Amino acid sequence: MSETYQSKRDRRQRMLETLPAGLREHVSQRNVEAVAALTAPAQERLTEAVQAGLRKLPRAVEQLRTDPNASIADLLNPPARIHPAPSSPSQDIPEDIKRDLADLIQQCFPNMPRLSAEALVEAEVMEIVQQVAHVHSLIFKSSHLRTDFVLMSLYGLAR
Repeated sequence: MSETYQSKRDRRQRMLETLPAGLREHVSQRNVEAVAALTAPAQERLTEAVQAGLRKLPRAVEQLRTDPNASIADLLNPPARIHPAPSSPSQDIPEDIKRDLADLIQQCFPNMPRLSAEALVEAEVMEIVQQVAHVHSLIFKSSHLRTDFVLMSLYGLAR
């Protein structure tokens, strides 16, 4: 049976009451579970950061989860996130796939200008879509697709 809104709210309120006093008034219902999951020293560090002017609580909680000894300075001014290099940058995606993706975007959003659709295809946010489209095209070029277990496995993944 799923939890009702009221029971979830009551549970979160009980969690909130277990937090350090200086932290309670700064933690929203949405973030209380993540903050409560932190170790006591990490909660104290978070309290100190809040008193020093921390504004982005969720990011600080995530940072403390990975490094409970993060300095207050790092919590206030987190180091830039380093993203791994893309496994296949958009330059490696064939032009016909980029064109097909732009066509697809325009089918989904008919009022979008072509130039905008093409720019969106090139955007970093669309990297995974580019990769999936590329693999999709490779699937249909494969001679192994005629094999039952390959076809059924692909069907299972898609389903």
